[in-house]
Amino acid sequence: MVSTKYPIVLIHGMMAKDFPFWHAFRGISGFLKKQGVTVYVTNQDGVGGIETNAQQLKEEVLQILQKENCEKVNLIAHSKGGVDARYMISCLDMAPHIASLTTLSTPHHGSGLSARLLKMPAFMAKTVAFFTDIFFRLLGDRQPDIMQLGRDLTPEAMAQFNEIAPNMPGVYYQSFSSTSPDKKAFILSVPYQISRYCEQDDTDGMVSVKSSQWGNYRGSVGGNVDHFQMVGVYGSEKKLTGVGLFYLHIIQELKAMDF
Repeated sequence: MVSTKYPIVLIHGMMAKDFPFWHAFRGISGFLKKQGVTVYVTNQDGVGGIETNAQQLKEEVLQILQKENCEKVNLIAHSKGGVDARYMISCLDMAPHIASLTTLSTPHHGSGLSARLLKMPAFMAKTVAFFTDIFFRLLGDRQPDIMQLGRDLTPEAMAQFNEIAPNMPGVYYQSFSSTSPDKKAFILSVPYQISRYCEQDDTDGMVSVKSSQWGNYRGSVGGNVDHFQMVGVYGSEKKLTGVGLFYLHIIQELKAMDF
């Protein structure tokens, strides 16, 4: 049985919120609980900007701290969730309450794909954003704003972000990337090819290896895990079991570090 000093908080990324048909950390949180891990899954907006999502995360973490009667939590964040978490820690006075932040395929240095999409004709971008925001509001988002999300994640915006949200003393930061060969990229190879073209680097179908690196970079997850398999949105039972074991390994390491 694995029981860390501080609870584990799993933070989802863009569009990977826990919806009835699209489950973030599907099976992963349940698997971890069976191993004795105290684990929570966040519910910040699926298409919110960094600042608004970080504020929502802060509210959730404070509730967890109160419920567990503890001083700190360990964060394991996927994709944009890692950026939301970093802003919360550095800019919202939450560093004293965070023992560690582990990020998985987080675009710390920006997304070439976001930059490319923002270059589409304005009328098209606004139309897509309008209906996307409505859709996610119906699914529970409080402040959906996919245009702001896209602007937040360009390489230029993230370079500025990294200046205002540095690593905070007392918080352990580590990161992992993942890659997937184009024939096995999530669902179809087309998204991988688009991502590979935009990033000019190996990717997991969404985020490049280079952009994923922050703090103590631990390397690739391995096992040809694509962006959404890493958060358990879909995949075979064997694949999801492997992902769950990877999370368990991270948690075992955090326990050994007295986190």
